[in-house]
Amino acid sequence: MKTKQFLSATLAIVALMASCKKDDYRKLPSTEGVQFTSKIEGSAVTKASGTTWGANDEIGVFMKQGTGLGNALAANKKYVTPGNGNFTATGTDVINYPDQGKVDFIAYYPYASAVSGTTLPINVSNQTAQEKIDVMYSNNATGLDKTSGNPALTFQHKLSKIEINVTGGTGVNISGLKAVLNAVNTTASMDLTTGVISAGSNSANVNAKIISVDGKNTVEAILIPGDYAGKEVVFTSGNENFKWTLPANLAYETGKKYSYNVSLESGETKQVVVEGNATITDWTSIIGGSFKAGKDGGTVTTTPEPTTNAKEQTFYQEGFGEKGKDRLKVEKYMDFENKGVTYSSIFPGFADIRATSTMNSHLWLPANRNSGLKIEGIKSEGFKDVVLTFDIAAQELGPVNGVTVKINGKELSTSGDLKAKNKFIPVKVSGIESASTMTLEFVGTAANNKVGYRVDNVKLVGKK
Repeated sequence: MKTKQFLSATLAIVALMASCKKDDYRKLPSTEGVQFTSKIEGSAVTKASGTTWGANDEIGVFMKQGTGLGNALAANKKYVTPGNGNFTATGTDVINYPDQGKVDFIAYYPYASAVSGTTLPINVSNQTAQEKIDVMYSNNATGLDKTSGNPALTFQHKLSKIEINVTGGTGVNISGLKAVLNAVNTTASMDLTTGVISAGSNSANVNAKIISVDGKNTVEAILIPGDYAGKEVVFTSGNENFKWTLPANLAYETGKKYSYNVSLESGETKQVVVEGNATITDWTSIIGGSFKAGKDGGTVTTTPEPTTNAKEQTFYQEGFGEKGKDRLKVEKYMDFENKGVTYSSIFPGFADIRATSTMNSHLWLPANRNSGLKIEGIKSEGFKDVVLTFDIAAQELGPVNGVTVKINGKELSTSGDLKAKNKFIPVKVSGIESASTMTLEFVGTAANNKVGYRVDNVKLVGKK
């Protein structure tokens, strides 16, 4: 009898353990389950309206298999960062990989409990706390399983932003400056399945955020992408209004920030003078023009000027994700940071993406074999003075040019020697011809590659 009781108790415990194992979202401490690293496209660990993640910033995360989010394995789980871009969850929000099968992750910022199905509501009417309305989206972490480790999420800004640096001309005191964008759309939604922003609605006058530091005033507004031709910006200094009508054929696009320098000029006819001057790191730069607007309802004239102060921007970068010590052939690797380009092995079966105990994931080109990586479809239209940078190391001492580098089929000149085994050094190549799209290749041949090379942190920078 005691034996039967013991067996029954044992079976009950086993059944309970099996039941718990099926529950992917049981309560776990924050150190368990899937955790995430993150970055914002175009920069390192950055966010929203500033340059760093803030303490307790929250994202919403979905885990799915197959297409769509209708049958997501985990839906709208809240993950939090202490401010370093690494996100964890607690309690019932913890996500665990399933025992079998590959999964994809979709994430958005900022977290909202009011998500309806796969629709995220957006409202930009209150610009006071811009970090709460700067919607971002990530869908790059795909094809992962329980051996993949912590996914690296790459976020993209989904709204638009206008930034106006305001100064006062002679006799104009801009202390207490105010600015209003008249009749702009304030609400929209984002489809979390695709990241697409709906058309804006609910037109209203929006008070822009004013940042005053050391006598400098900056007007900022995060806006729903769309047509802003003819929209009016009203600056108020003291009892005087200065009006500027945005030019015709102006559409603000997803993920782009439009920056201007403004001077409020005194005189018989008050004027706003705006000169385009965009500088940005975590949004795409768009150069404004030069505009003049009369006081109050005065006649508006626009005089666009050519831009001569093009700014340097990164339009492609690849750090090869984070896959621990996995060694996966290029054609099977799924953790590339850029999903808008095509990666392929030039000589299938030899080049792979790997990591070591001291090196993060990188491209490996083995010695005495023909191997290589081709990256196609890099969008580079409009960029000039293009510069390529990357890091290179080798299993043994050898020349840098043991790896041939090509852009659009043209071999680039590289030189130098590696002074230490398996120690990365930076390489910089300038004088690259402009093109609307670029194909980048790293090639190791049996004739030239005698030591085995590693390539990481590939970046293309240009002026636009």
